[in-house]
Amino acid sequence: MADVVPCTADGDLVVGSEGAGVACVQYFLLLSGLYGGPVNSQFDAATSDAVARFQLANPPLRVDGLGTEPTLVAMGLFSGFGALPPADCLADADVVIGTSGDSAECVQTRLTSLGYYTGPIDAVFRRSTADALSAYQSATPGLTADGIGGTRTLAALDIWSGLSRHSTTSQPNAAPTVAGGPWPAPRMFLPSYNLTPGGIPYFGNRGICGLADANTIAAEFANDGANDETQQWAVYVASREGGCNYLNVNLNLATRDDSHCTFQLNALSGMFNADAVLGRRGWTVDTVKQSMTNCADAASDLWVYCGRGPWTPPYSCIAPWTGDLGAEGDA
Repeated sequence: MADVVPCTADGDLVVGSEGAGVACVQYFLLLSGLYGGPVNSQFDAATSDAVARFQLANPPLRVDGLGTEPTLVAMGLFSGFGALPPADCLADADVVIGTSGDSAECVQTRLTSLGYYTGPIDAVFRRSTADALSAYQSATPGLTADGIGGTRTLAALDIWSGLSRHSTTSQPNAAPTVAGGPWPAPRMFLPSYNLTPGGIPYFGNRGICGLADANTIAAEFANDGANDETQQWAVYVASREGGCNYLNVNLNLATRDDSHCTFQLNALSGMFNADAVLGRRGWTVDTVKQSMTNCADAASDLWVYCGRGPWTPPYSCIAPWTGDLGAEGDA
């Protein structure tokens, strides 16, 4: 008798995905009475609709019809492929040659556990450690092999503290010095994209970010490694999502969507759970609504881990280091 192989799937599954993981999801949904189609390994509209029915019946999952990690975990199917062993330390960005202290030691410890570094763990980031980090980056799609421990590299290693650049306090981060943003912004080919006379982006007829709020948003994203174009995009998203009002709350009872602050950070998607991206950074549904600084800081933290995925179709977290479009490398 043949060995029984556990049925598992990896995220993120979207319409158009195919393979054994899709068949696994379809089989699970078929046994659950939520799917009546064929088990054909094709993630089509019928499969997506069935996934959405499962999500609707299992709050606090986000009802989006996508086979994301939280949904696959709830189904008991997530393989954990690509997941790193738990880390026992955290590092602040950027870790560069000459950095010493806890962050350098954490990078050395993590690289040692992954088999990339064989030197002494002496809390000094020398060329040997940078070379080991560069080797890890080269083996990890989407990361730039520059030997620098930027936000995305540390996040990919699952050791990023949430602190970057000139931030000096525990998460939630202290606001960086706001000296001005990258204004005037250029014209971008985005839906309903507009510019104020001062060159601040906004969406359609939604609320426009004043200069102070735009500078705050830009500074928080820059603090986490975003370039000028992404800072400008973030202000456009702030206008689109919540009218640039950090007190904004959106309650959608039909989808059980509970979203907060100007970037509409979703609570019921699991973002604020202790083991979720934002939860691990220390954010809660209450702290993100305390100020524009908090809202933008939390959004930039999410951007580090998910790129533009939470704000662009299919509205899911696709880690930038997987090499997907729309993500930048470490700054």
